[in-house]
Amino acid sequence: MLVPRRTFLRSLTLAGLGALLPWARRGQAAPLAPDPRTRWSALLEYARWAPSAYNVQPWAVRVISATEAELWVEPTRLLRVTDPTSAFTVMALAMFCECLRQAAGAAEFGLEVEPASDKPLDYATRERQLFARLTLAPGADPPLLDRELIRQRRTSRLPYDGKPLDLALREKLTATAARHGYTLHVSEAPEVVDFVLDLDRETLFTNLDRDADRTELAQWARTTDSDAETRRDGLWYRCMGFRGKLMHNFFHHHERFRARWKRAIIGRAYKRSMRGTATVAWLTGPFQTRADWFAAGTLLQRLWLEMTRAGVYLHPYGSIVTNADAHRRFLERVGPPAAPHHALWMLMRLGHSHEPQRSYRRNVEELLFELT
Repeated sequence: MLVPRRTFLRSLTLAGLGALLPWARRGQAAPLAPDPRTRWSALLEYARWAPSAYNVQPWAVRVISATEAELWVEPTRLLRVTDPTSAFTVMALAMFCECLRQAAGAAEFGLEVEPASDKPLDYATRERQLFARLTLAPGADPPLLDRELIRQRRTSRLPYDGKPLDLALREKLTATAARHGYTLHVSEAPEVVDFVLDLDRETLFTNLDRDADRTELAQWARTTDSDAETRRDGLWYRCMGFRGKLMHNFFHHHERFRARWKRAIIGRAYKRSMRGTATVAWLTGPFQTRADWFAAGTLLQRLWLEMTRAGVYLHPYGSIVTNADAHRRFLERVGPPAAPHHALWMLMRLGHSHEPQRSYRRNVEELLFELT
């Protein structure tokens, strides 16, 4: 009897995870299954939880052998308007690779990533494009972080508890960034925190007033539970902290929100959702080439997992980084990067909150494909 491909792939994925669990309970290195698809599927069960801008999940994987696979980019999951250089998409792909590396490390395998190009992603093509070749190499040292942190990591847009970042954690994160060639700046000055929160609120409206930006973002807005569960990607209203109907109207009936008094009400509600923020942080460093973007993504994933281990959440303020005017105003307030060729590429608030809603991710069988 023929088994549907989706059912077959799901069974392989579950078989791969089942093979790993007994070893995890004993605290030993978890072996990787010998079957190529089962092996890579077990690793993808972790990597699929990597973060990406708007939760677009731009990755697709082609299995070659038990030790080789290819990472491809889905053309329908590119942000041609809001990420015109592809910098933040490349960062997301790097974070995906880092999650694969952490998952493989639990079985004492290393992951080698060979880039397919040193150029930005090609936005002209409507075909999948090869991003990197992946190779598993046995004998690697165990990872420093528990791979289960990949599943636990979340973005929290909830109010925080008002407590500043623990000094020991702050020093650890700063040292990690420095080892990777980047600088982590942290501020707990109330005037700087308030400035960032106000600038973020203002920039949100500025960006969404642009028709092209709003149209692209609207494609990823999941304003009902059924839509979020079916698509398993994008920005689910429950994770964004807005009511679904309000979020739908804001994107699809934007003209209703042009009145100044309406924006004032929404702006105050948005800022209230940020109450309790005591710490903001930003990262600067090389950010000009595809290799720089990949290195930045790798670092960010490692920092994020370290924060997850410490029970700290983050909420990125990408709009301030990508909006030229807001970017300039922020640097005028805090000062430029130390080196002329360095750039601001991440701004975020850090803190403790209630456990936030976890956004959906596509299933492993949706990530795997064969060349036709």
